[in-house]
Amino acid sequence: MEDVNMWLAVAAKYAAMQIDRKLQPYHLGASLYYFILKIHDHPGISQYELNDIIYIDQSGIARGIQQLVSLDYVNKVRNPDDKRTANLFLTDSGKRVYEMVAKEIDEQNAALIAQIPKGRQEQFGKDLKKVGEQIYKLMMKPGNE
Repeated sequence: MEDVNMWLAVAAKYAAMQIDRKLQPYHLGASLYYFILKIHDHPGISQYELNDIIYIDQSGIARGIQQLVSLDYVNKVRNPDDKRTANLFLTDSGKRVYEMVAKEIDEQNAALIAQIPKGRQEQFGKDLKKVGEQIYKLMMKPGNE
C-alpha cells in the first residue's frame, strides 16, 4: 500500500501553495479563503458554529475572522439574543471576493482530480472527506493535545 500519510502531506502542501498564489491579490491564504466560502454559504453563522464546519480551533478562527474584518470582507454583528457571540456576514467587498475565490477553487479542484477517472471522482471526494474527518477525530481524542 502506498504511504497515505506522505501523499496527503504532499497534496496538502502543494495545493495550499498553489491556492496561496492564486488568492494573493485578495490577501487571502489557503485557510482564510475557506472562511469566505463558508460565511457565504451560512450567512449569520457564529464563530463557534464555524468551527464545526471548518475544523480549525477557536483561536485560529478568531484570528482569521479578525483578518477578514480588517480586510473589509466580513462584518461581525453582535447577536441580540446572546451578547457574548457575534454573527458573521460578508460585506459587499466580501461578496465580490467570494465570486473570484469560488471560481479559483473550482478550477483548482478540477485540476487536482483531473488524473482520476471521471467515474471515480465523486467517490474520491467522499473518501478524502472521510480521511480528513477521521484524522480530526483522532486528534481530538483526550490525550492527543
